[in-house]
Amino acid sequence: MKTFLMITAICVTTFCAAQETEEKQIIEKGTWNITGNASINFSNGTDHSYPTSTFLGDTRETSSSSFSITPSFGYAFKDNISLGVGLQYRNYTSEGTVSDDITSNSSKSTQHGLGITPYVRGYKGIGKQLSLYLQGEINYFKYWNSNKLNNQNEQNDHKINTVFIGIRPGITYFLNKKLAMEVTYGFLGYSFSEIKYDAGNYSKNNSFNLNLNTSDLLFGVAYYF
Repeated sequence: MKTFLMITAICVTTFCAAQETEEKQIIEKGTWNITGNASINFSNGTDHSYPTSTFLGDTRETSSSSFSITPSFGYAFKDNISLGVGLQYRNYTSEGTVSDDITSNSSKSTQHGLGITPYVRGYKGIGKQLSLYLQGEINYFKYWNSNKLNNQNEQNDHKINTVFIGIRPGITYFLNKKLAMEVTYGFLGYSFSEIKYDAGNYSKNNSFNLNLNTSDLLFGVAYYF
């Protein structure tokens, strides 16, 4: 929350300063850009349950790690309007152990996915170095999930297909003529997902959402040339 408030304060300050000058940032026709962001996370925990008259008590140890990378490429076919495509790769692994005085069981879940996002983006310069943008996109993502219990494959391995059609607002701040920082916050759009299990059963879900959660605050670095 503190990070979000700080970003908001910076944006408001920059916006106010931008009103004092008539010069506006323009993404000129013929400009290419390469944007990328990456994230990596680790977590672990331990939980002890004390024994009772009907329960032996146990110790639960968990750990997880995730990694994602998202490069994208765009071309301005008109001043302040660009077409592009983004690629995504994600990997998530979680492991756990539950043990007591008699038994010990371990589990491991792995998920990795690939995605592609064609998009069109419109910029609105509000200062010499600052532009707001609105991005319309279609995202397709495919995940593969596998689960093991005591190093044996379980029968609930599955694949997930997701589709998102919607818009995302964002801010581009140029550090110099070519290098910029970009922030995307939230989304509005339609989502569809389908889960297919190796055993043959499946499920489908669709929704329309407006999401302004800070978990959808994305940072990136862009190079314009």
